[in-house]
Amino acid sequence: MNKQLILKRMAACATLAMMFGGAIAQNATGAATTGSMSGNSATAASTTAASGSAAKVASADQKMMRDIAHANLSEIAAGKMALEKSQSDDVKTFAQKMIDDHTKAQQELQTLADSKGVKLPTEPDAKHKALSKVMSALKGDTFDKRYLKQGGLNDHENTHKLLVRVQDKAKDADLKAYAAKTITAVDQHLTMAQETAAKHGMGSKKGNMTGAATDNGAMGARSGAMSSSGGNSGGAASSGMSGASGTTGGTGAGAMGNGGSAAGAGAMGTPGASTGGTTGGAAR
Repeated sequence: MNKQLILKRMAACATLAMMFGGAIAQNATGAATTGSMSGNSATAASTTAASGSAAKVASADQKMMRDIAHANLSEIAAGKMALEKSQSDDVKTFAQKMIDDHTKAQQELQTLADSKGVKLPTEPDAKHKALSKVMSALKGDTFDKRYLKQGGLNDHENTHKLLVRVQDKAKDADLKAYAAKTITAVDQHLTMAQETAAKHGMGSKKGNMTGAATDNGAMGARSGAMSSSGGNSGGAASSGMSGASGTTGGTGAGAMGNGGSAAGAGAMGTPGASTGGTTGGAAR
């Protein structure tokens, strides 16, 4: 009798243990599932927030941000190659300046892009990758001239135009502010590139973005023509004589005619009026 009672009690305890054990396991599973769902929800919320931020930035603005990033990355890569291949101290100095300034500009752009959920490229575009392969085969002064022409002159002129477009067209105020800040450095780089290129016997007939002559500040001779690049040239001579070419910051006097502004009077004449830059007067 006692034995049967003991067995019944043991059976009852076992049943209770199974019931409580199952409930605990179920609660643990439910908690784990809930935690997993919460974690997934947090991840999804984060992804959605980033996508939402990017969606708030106009697609045209996002493209301009990527274009600027490509410009920065191309200058950095070209500068590093120049440090390795060039034997010229002034080219290396220019290259290091490009690496330092464009690395800083890229870091600032990356911070801006991250705050808006915009993904930027991490390497130069296909065009500059192809140019890099071509330049890697060049040596000595040939390499220096190609680097200064491409990475120094052409790319900085294009980057200037890009930043001007960003200031004019971008809808995002932060992006416009970035462009306004960066364009100053880009114009300084272009001037530095012109000066370095001139030391290597290079020149460009195109004026830079600020109107200064690109051929180391000097304008070539122009028969009676006005300079549109910021250099000063002599005025047209009505008797067929050519005005003398001026230099940046200088003046040019017309041959046997009235002089330009007060800064440069012509021979056998009196100072005349100037138009734009300082120009030579018409011949008598």
